[in-house]
Amino acid sequence: MRFTIFFLSGLLIATLIGCQPDNTITPPPPPPGPLTDTTIQNISYGTNASQKFDLGLPAGRTSATPLVVVVHGGGWSTGDKAELTWLLNGLKQRGFAAANINYRLTLNQPDNYKMQLDDVDSAVQYTLRLSSTYTFNGQKLYIVGHSAGGHLSMSYGYTRNGNRKIKAVGSLAGPTDLFAMSYYNFNIYNSILQPFLGVPLFPASATATQRYKDCSPQYTATTAAPPTIFFHGELDPVVTPDQSSNMHTKLGTLGVDRKIITYPFVFHDWWTDAAKTTNTMDELKTWFTNHL
Repeated sequence: MRFTIFFLSGLLIATLIGCQPDNTITPPPPPPGPLTDTTIQNISYGTNASQKFDLGLPAGRTSATPLVVVVHGGGWSTGDKAELTWLLNGLKQRGFAAANINYRLTLNQPDNYKMQLDDVDSAVQYTLRLSSTYTFNGQKLYIVGHSAGGHLSMSYGYTRNGNRKIKAVGSLAGPTDLFAMSYYNFNIYNSILQPFLGVPLFPASATATQRYKDCSPQYTATTAAPPTIFFHGELDPVVTPDQSSNMHTKLGTLGVDRKIITYPFVFHDWWTDAAKTTNTMDELKTWFTNHL
């Protein structure tokens, strides 16, 4: 299991600070011949080496084929899109196009939260512009992520969806309340969240408290939030299940459609369990299909 990744707060980031995304990058040409099942790897949506994504395209796709953006986890400071290739493949098999993205990891930036949401936005906008080239729907999309990627998926869907193109969100064990995580588990989480958010939660200050809440879906969700489905292992020691259940409750108070699925005797991920993985994929398909 990869749940220990979330605790690797001491990892030195060797990546240089990149330039802002360059949307003039020319994408690779579409594969020749009929519209078969294919994946185009490492499409650049910016000039930084981390600003790449894999584009999965199902066979028989049309201009109505929906797009799902996939966001990996790793505590905002580690991880790679390869960890969710299974999700890209599962979405393709169920008739979706899927953009499995990388993004710049926690760096010595004033606002890593904004930096990563900017990368998600750049990847989304660039992918949508490829819809006519590769044949899928460029007018709407869905977004799903695991762990820190679930947090970014919710944050992006709840705060960057002014055009309402994001129709639904999926969170696989994603953190929703960074303030509660660090406040109640200081020794575990503050060393991860402090470099990500740019400020320690302790010593306590109104500024620090507000910063942690401003970057948490629990506090940024509004009545305009897209419908959201949550998946969580009941024994998750990395992102505790109450992070999903509390967010599920909050969306209910806002009148936002939501659903939660929990897996007994499961930790932070369940990809080695074929039955549970199939259930996750089928539930995602149903959720997305029901929210057009």
